[in-house]
Amino acid sequence: MNAVALMGTQTAYGLRSLLRNPRVLVFTVAFPVVMLVLFNAIFTGGDNRTTEFSGGSISTDAYFTAGIMAYAIMMSAFSTLAIGLTSQRESGVLKRLRGTPVPSWTFIGAQILRSLVMVLVMAAALLAIGVLAFDVDLPGEAMVGLVVYVLLGAAVVAHAAQPARNALAALGIGATAVMPTAEAASTVAPFTVVMLGFISGVFIPVEVLPNWLEEIGRVFPLFHLADGLQTCLAPGTTGTGLDAGNVAVLALWLAGGAAVAVRRFRWEPQA
Repeated sequence: MNAVALMGTQTAYGLRSLLRNPRVLVFTVAFPVVMLVLFNAIFTGGDNRTTEFSGGSISTDAYFTAGIMAYAIMMSAFSTLAIGLTSQRESGVLKRLRGTPVPSWTFIGAQILRSLVMVLVMAAALLAIGVLAFDVDLPGEAMVGLVVYVLLGAAVVAHAAQPARNALAALGIGATAVMPTAEAASTVAPFTVVMLGFISGVFIPVEVLPNWLEEIGRVFPLFHLADGLQTCLAPGTTGTGLDAGNVAVLALWLAGGAAVAVRRFRWEPQA
């Protein structure tokens, strides 16, 4: 069996293990759906309300649909990946895998592909709920930008020899370098995602935040992912909806996260 086939087989088994993990099902699958329904039901109440954001004006339903999509992407590509790899490292699974004839990069590639599949399924499900339940308009030509942002914010293997090639996946792998135990990863990663959600335009429009807090949020990739998705769903968006600033910041985080992941990732237990 060639290396690509091995990576595909590991991805399939990884998806099976995720679907059998109650924590993953609750926080990665069920939680974003529940939040989307609650936020749109509470903050719109069936009215045609609009929300101002950095890209212009957008219906509140579409604003939260795009924001929760960004949150779900970060949970899958960052939090779940960081927790899973740290747990496997500290339990000795990664060390044993490294000692097998299987190329080590196929395992990391399978982890990223698994996250990518979860991201695509969750993004499609949330967008479908937004369209069917809350009358969110599909973006037309801006669908290109929507897909690009989803892929850029998820886990993409662009080259097999360099396993961390995407902003949030690279951060998820790189974060394992500073998480000594599985317990620490299970605490720090979800906490980081939730805190960033409050200052990145996911749960609260950035216009209502203090200026200093808004500027802090703009430093992190979740803000630019959420802003990009919200721009694509805004009715006044023309063209593909891609913004050079948002793409550039995500690319910078990609490069930084990938550098940390490649240099600092460890296969042996660190605790």
